[in-house]
Amino acid sequence: MGSGCAPFYNTCKEGTANTRMERFFDEDRFEIYATRDIEAGEELLHTYISLKWRTCFQELNEIVHADDSEHKSSEE
Repeated sequence: MGSGCAPFYNTCKEGTANTRMERFFDEDRFEIYATRDIEAGEELLHTYISLKWRTCFQELNEIVHADDSEHKSSEE
């Protein structure tokens, strides 16, 4: 199973992606669309739906949400 260009998309927090994915489980495929115009050279961002619960993404999840803990610490 290949993933086409999907490896070139970086993950991000929910609500900050500039792409969305439509999944077709019965056909074992997906399509990725821009949610707005994307500038040349701009990073393509997608939120992995399993980012929070898959153990293989634990370190990545901590990186993606690192500023959340910094923000909470500065508010206390």
